[in-house]
Amino acid sequence: MRTACTYIKGDNMKSIKRISRIAIGFLLVILSVFSAFAETIYTLDGYSYTVTDNLSMTLKDWDTSIDSNLSLPDTLANRYFTNIGNWAFENRTDLTGLDFSQSQHLTRIGYETFIGCSGIANDLVLPESLYLLNDRCFSGCSAIPSLTIKGNVTVIPTESFYGCSSLKSVVLPTTVKNIQSWAFGDCTELEYVEIPQNVTSIAISAFMNDPNLTLGVWYGSYGYEYAVAQNIPYVLLDGVKLGDANGDGSVNINDVTTIQRYLAELETLEGIYLHAADVNQDGTVDIADATTIQMYLAEYDMEYPIGEVMTQ
Repeated sequence: MRTACTYIKGDNMKSIKRISRIAIGFLLVILSVFSAFAETIYTLDGYSYTVTDNLSMTLKDWDTSIDSNLSLPDTLANRYFTNIGNWAFENRTDLTGLDFSQSQHLTRIGYETFIGCSGIANDLVLPESLYLLNDRCFSGCSAIPSLTIKGNVTVIPTESFYGCSSLKSVVLPTTVKNIQSWAFGDCTELEYVEIPQNVTSIAISAFMNDPNLTLGVWYGSYGYEYAVAQNIPYVLLDGVKLGDANGDGSVNINDVTTIQRYLAELETLEGIYLHAADVNQDGTVDIADATTIQMYLAEYDMEYPIGEVMTQ
């Protein structure tokens, strides 16, 4: 009895081998993709993290049963905490405080990292090492009373502090250039934000629905122009007083003389000092301003805040 055998010719065998190699190669690619996206999460002393490289790691979680306040160390297991991951603490209302005072290598806070963390109630100070915030990173953190960013951040991203309804004051680093849409929108208790001179772009909606807001700005800066255009009250950080036309730090008879010489085209007034000379704030420097200063020096009751740092 013969056994039936099937023979595969040489060309067909080569084709099958070629197909097999392609299939195996494709499988290896798939496996490598899955490996790339798979994360090994380690836990030590309540901190959950992933390893980025030999020097750095990313915080993924914190065990609030140990402490409801997250105090981030600079190092753990001989690596630096350089990142806090996307969505790491999303809607974690059991988190009641953040302390970054030990963080000297934290450079990035991820996308929606602390979104909805309505229990965080301490003054928030972001460290000097920080250079990147991501969209909605602190959105909905409704109990934070104040914010200071010390790092090298250049962009305050979209909705990063949206809905921080207890936030009253914000100090931004001098490196900030761009404040994006709704960055501080619906911060209904926000009273003061200091806008650095380097800022070159602020979205119209950046401070939307902040009825109590006053901006600290530099005369002639983008922040100043923004405050005027959006009709937001401002304080000039230059420190020049209304009526101090000659810039000597006080309002006196010399300012009257400066205005008179300016009107006689014997002296130039520019920038903030031209602004300071317009003491009756009618948009024009004229003899009425010189007269108003004389009346102020004679101790008449004035309706203008002459001698005070200029605001609007």
